[in-house]
Amino acid sequence: MDYTKLVSRNMPAETRSHPGIGAETDYVFSVTYSDADMMPTTELADALKALMPSEGKSLAMYPPPQGHIGLRELIAQRLLENRGIDVPIESIFLSSGAGGAIGTIVDGFIDPGDTVLVEEFTYSGTLNMMLSHRANVVHVPTDEDGMDPDALEAAIKDLNAKGVQPKLIYTISVFQNPMGITMSEERKKRMVEISQRYGIPIFENESYADFHIDGDPLPPAMMGMDDQDGVMYVSAYTKLLGCGLRLGYGVAPEPVMDTLRKLKFGTSPSHLTAMAVYGFLSEHADEYVPSVADSLKTKRDTMLAALGEHFPPNCKWTHPNGGMMLWGELPEGADTWNALDAAIEAGVKYNPGSMYRADGEGNNKMRLTFSYHNPDQIREGIAILAGVFEKQGLFDNA
Repeated sequence: MDYTKLVSRNMPAETRSHPGIGAETDYVFSVTYSDADMMPTTELADALKALMPSEGKSLAMYPPPQGHIGLRELIAQRLLENRGIDVPIESIFLSSGAGGAIGTIVDGFIDPGDTVLVEEFTYSGTLNMMLSHRANVVHVPTDEDGMDPDALEAAIKDLNAKGVQPKLIYTISVFQNPMGITMSEERKKRMVEISQRYGIPIFENESYADFHIDGDPLPPAMMGMDDQDGVMYVSAYTKLLGCGLRLGYGVAPEPVMDTLRKLKFGTSPSHLTAMAVYGFLSEHADEYVPSVADSLKTKRDTMLAALGEHFPPNCKWTHPNGGMMLWGELPEGADTWNALDAAIEAGVKYNPGSMYRADGEGNNKMRLTFSYHNPDQIREGIAILAGVFEKQGLFDNA
C-alpha cells in the first residue's frame, strides 16, 4: 500500500530539533523531570484509596468536560491564596499537562502567518507548537527582570506600522523556562497596560510557581492585575507530583471559554489521576510543596558549586530563586549544538540555547536542569560535561 498520496495536506509544519535529544544517557540535565527524591508515592496511593469508596463509581462515566470538580475548586482556592487570581471554577479546565492547555489555546487562536510575541528565549515545546502552526514568532529582549516592556511596545509599534497586529504575548513569568528569571511586579503591571492599550491578550504560563526556593516573595500573577479579560493563564502539577501524571490546567476569561468549549478543552487528563492529585493536595500541599523547594535548593546549589569548580570563569550561570533549571552563557563562538553529540556519547545530556529561538540563534548558551538527579550524580555529570566541552574546544576563549 502506497500512503504517500493519502497523507493529509494539513500536517503541522516541521520544527527544528537536535537528533540526539531523545538519546538515553546516565545524566539527564536536559529535561525538567519531577524531583525523583521527593515523589510522594505512598501518599498518592493512600489519597486515591481514601477517595475510591465515595468517587470510584464516577469512573464508569466520562468526566465533566472541564475536569474533576473538587480539584478545580482546590485550584481556584490556591490561585486566590498564592497568585492573587480570583476566578470561579467555571473558568478553570484541566488538561493533559500544561502542554495540553497551551496546545488547546494555540489551536483556538493561532492561524498560519499570525504573529506571537515571546521572550528572548522561550520554552521549546511551546515554541514548536507555534511554529508547527506556521506562526511568526518574534523574540523580545529580556533581562533578569523579565521581558523588557519598552522593547515589547517598540516591537508592537513596529509590527503595527507594517500592518501586523500580534495575536498573543506569551510569557513564562515565574522562573522562566529556559532562563530561570522571574518578571518583576512593575514589569507585570506595565505588560498588562501594554496589552490593554494595544488590544493584544497575554498568555501567562506559571508552571514553576510552586518551586519558590528563596529570595523575595513572588509577585502576583498578571491575571489578577487585569480587569479587561485580557489574560489567559496556565500551570501544572506535572512537575510537582510526577511527569507521568500529565496533569495541568488552564484559566481563561469567559470570551475565551466560548472558543475552548468548541474545542472540548483539548485532550483531557485521566480522571483517576485528577482524583489522586485532589486527594493528595487537599491533605498534604502545605507541607509537601515547601519540602520539594528545600530539595531543589540543595540540588541547585550543588549544580552551581560544580559549575564553579569545573567550568572556566568566563562561563556565566543564572542563580534562580526557584524552578528547576540554570541558564548558561559560554564564550562567543562556543557551539553547544554541535557539542551535544560528544556529550551524549560521554553519558550527559543538556539543551543547546538555540532550541529556544525561532531563528536558531544562541548556540553559545545552554539550559541545565537540576531537578531529577541526586547531588552526587549532579557533581559527577557536571564534571564529565566540563571535560567534554574542554575537549571540544568550547573553552578556547577562556
